Amino acid sequence: MVKSTMHEITDTDLEKLIGSTVCGFRIEKTRRKNSDSDCYGIILGRNDRDVYVTWQFHFEEDEISTYWGHYTEKYEVALRDFYSRDMDKRADTYKVTITEISKMNVFVEAGSRNEAEKIISDKWRNSEYVLDSESFCNAEFSAVESDEGGYDES
Repeated sequence: MVKSTMHEITDTDLEKLIGSTVCGFRIEKTRRKNSDSDCYGIILGRNDRDVYVTWQFHFEEDEISTYWGHYTEKYEVALRDFYSRDMDKRADTYKVTITEISKMNVFVEAGSRNEAEKIISDKWRNSEYVLDSESFCNAEFSAVESDEGGYDES
């Protein structure tokens, strides 16, 4: 009976895999699996049809053995899976609100500051002033934990 031998995955092993092709997928990222053993790893690959895969893997006598593949056409989904597939707890979900801030200077003759603001706000509400990408000046991001488990995969 021949006993297969697995070996610990070294940094050199991980580096050599990047750029290589396994089962038609070019390997883009590698890492060791978070476990008690340094013999297992996770790889992320992409094929020529832009399908991504994450596999668990180990080496048996210097040959790579891949298994438990997860496939997707979305890089963000594959990347999230690459970093989280061996974690005991799934990552928390956050709702992030993006507030874009745009500015436009408009000159108006008016009898007071309040009247000037009213004239321009009325015209803005009637779409006489439209702020576009050239008006963009800043963005703010605010995150809160969410009970919803959905991800924005767009």
